[in-house]
Amino acid sequence: MSRFLIKGGFVIPVNGRKIIKDGCVLVEDDIIAAVGPLDKVQPKAAGAELVNAEGCVIIPGLIDTHVHLAQALLRGIVPDNITLVPWLRNWVWRLQGVYDSDDGKASAALCILEMLRTGTTCFVEVHLHKRYGFGGIAEVVEKSGIRGVLAKSVMDLKGYAADENILPAGMVEEREECIREFKRMHSKWAGKAEGRIDVWLGLRSAGAVSDELYHEAAAIAREYDTGITNHVAEVRGDVEYYRRAFGTGVSGFLEKFDMLGERRVYAHCVWLNEEDMRRFAATGTTVAHCPSSNMKLGSGIAPVSDMLRLGVNVGLGCDGGPSNDAYDMIREMKTAALLQKVRTLNPEAISAWDVLEMATRNGARAVGRLSQLGSLEPGKKADLVVVSLKTPSLHPNSNPLSLLVYSASGYDVRDVMINGKFVVRDKKVLTLDEDKVLENANKHMEKIVEKAGVRNGLLKTFISKTG
Repeated sequence: MSRFLIKGGFVIPVNGRKIIKDGCVLVEDDIIAAVGPLDKVQPKAAGAELVNAEGCVIIPGLIDTHVHLAQALLRGIVPDNITLVPWLRNWVWRLQGVYDSDDGKASAALCILEMLRTGTTCFVEVHLHKRYGFGGIAEVVEKSGIRGVLAKSVMDLKGYAADENILPAGMVEEREECIREFKRMHSKWAGKAEGRIDVWLGLRSAGAVSDELYHEAAAIAREYDTGITNHVAEVRGDVEYYRRAFGTGVSGFLEKFDMLGERRVYAHCVWLNEEDMRRFAATGTTVAHCPSSNMKLGSGIAPVSDMLRLGVNVGLGCDGGPSNDAYDMIREMKTAALLQKVRTLNPEAISAWDVLEMATRNGARAVGRLSQLGSLEPGKKADLVVVSLKTPSLHPNSNPLSLLVYSASGYDVRDVMINGKFVVRDKKVLTLDEDKVLENANKHMEKIVEKAGVRNGLLKTFISKTG
């Protein structure tokens, strides 16, 4: 049996909204055995390896509910000042449309390396295209030690909302092929890597999925007892499309195809109204809030404080490399908190506790693992993060919760434990070769640029001007 006593810091278990000064977390194998003050926990820790966390904050592992693994390679390549549809049509899809499985694996490794270093222990990948190489990406998840929900992309049309046939050939997948690959990957990977990998259905946005396929996907999710994730109501035009195409609003559109409920995670949801929020709350449907992405693309501000008030489960998502442009959940907490205060002109609209819960407990609920993840409690999985306060921006150590949300970044993370095993120790990732991952990322970025430039001529001028 492996035993660790992580001692001496501020422990923020999340459950109960309390902070324990000079706290301890005792880990036995992959389970949290005890949490509490030093004098209560240390007597139970005979023989445990001591991990000194003085001057640190110990929190549950962060859960990113909306990630594009394949977009990590696109950071800095896609222009910054474009709205969503031209951004997708002219850049992101054209670049991703030339990927091969080695590109997909290199991008996933870069993304996961960044997530581990900044405290993310679990993520939801929204949709993996066949060309990215699902199996290779799952292998990276297994090796890295992170938890990952990997959603297989599902589609049978070529549009986005009212814009028909705008997906480039390289991004198109056939309906039956999507379903077959989902079933193969679910059979091979769901529950593997000590239970760290799950396989969901990742529906492409409305306009790329027919009514028949929506119904089929809902039926498959029931049959396989798995989750569904998708982009929903990201821009105002999406809501207009739902009304024209389906005669209903956002929640009515999802309800029509039996896609509301637990382990149903919908990214963005910027344009929900109160009726939508009440239906999401009543059915246990999750919103993955992606504030940085919504801000950068000018998509709008999701009414998150209203969602929380009405009981919607809201998680946080970093989205992708060219829309955020980071996979850092601690930075995302600050953005989420500040944005709601601006939206409502009310500094009390959302609290530091609210956003920390979004990044932990709400994320655990989103992936159907609240009994195991999302807080530091005896009996739960030992997924935790040690954040060092030993920098000028985190002094004085007056209010560790406020410092964590408003002053810290992911690069203040010192240690990360997942399933009772350290995957980051003293700011070094133990499961991946960081230098090799970074070198490989640059190599594959150049390869993608060259392939995309040859195929569509979009990038040559841009690269030559900036190179």
